[in-house]
Amino acid sequence: MKVFISTTSFAQFNSKPLDILKGNKIDFTFNPLKRTLSEEEIGNFLAEGSYSGLIAGTEPLTKAVFIKAKSLKVISRVGTGMDNIDLAETKKLNIKVYNTPDVLVDAVAELTIGLTLNVLRQISLMDRKIRNKTWKKEMGLLFKGKILGVIGFGRIGKRVSELAVAFGAEVIFYDLREIKIENALQVSLNKLVQDADIISIHSSTRDKLISKEEIENMKNGVVIINTSRGSVIDEEALYNALKSGKVFSAGLDVFNNEPYSGKLIELDNCILTPHVGSYAKEARIQMEIEAVNNLIKANNLK
Repeated sequence: MKVFISTTSFAQFNSKPLDILKGNKIDFTFNPLKRTLSEEEIGNFLAEGSYSGLIAGTEPLTKAVFIKAKSLKVISRVGTGMDNIDLAETKKLNIKVYNTPDVLVDAVAELTIGLTLNVLRQISLMDRKIRNKTWKKEMGLLFKGKILGVIGFGRIGKRVSELAVAFGAEVIFYDLREIKIENALQVSLNKLVQDADIISIHSSTRDKLISKEEIENMKNGVVIINTSRGSVIDEEALYNALKSGKVFSAGLDVFNNEPYSGKLIELDNCILTPHVGSYAKEARIQMEIEAVNNLIKANNLK
């Protein structure tokens, strides 16, 4: 079996994923460009190498790619999200697709809490000011006693709520499914938007959830955190709300277009990270091992 590894940081922290591949006599090739590949680039690599397996990252895996990648039989995604993969097309072509949904729960949840504490206490802002020779104490806010509204109550949303409760926050949540759980109250999206002091997004949809209308219905001084999908927030509306003070602060790990270079970088009350939800060393190693094992399992099922 020939395998192309598209993710740029694969096996940087531990050789075990590669050892497993070698132990199963699987030939593998790394992404030579060491960055996220375009649709055309991934298609060309898969076609030229006649790869039957792909250990995938976030590159677009579309019908156009599969037309070129005629040998491809298995996609093993290093990560949870699969919205970069045309799953309808893989089904038609009988390409097996796997992901690693459980490994990232703590990594993303802890980043979410980290961003929340950062924006509440304005940590990064004061750090930047000190580095610019300005000693100015900014007044922050406590997490304790706040109403945290979680949009999307899957594995990560639930874990975030557990951590928030430990800080003394009250949790309300919105999800399409009816969920019964202690220490959190399910509400409509409209009520969540109106009642929450902090809104944390963990939805798997690509639909716009937070637009100008939702922001207008939020409390003055609300905090918005997004570690899910960039497309769920209207970035122009968020920019205007941050600038006016309607939104006190925001912490964003995902964007409509990545790498991000838009107007939000101008604002001191917006913390930006480069899509690093999975970038905890322990989680990354385990995720890569699972991705390799998924690939081998699929190959053995042939």
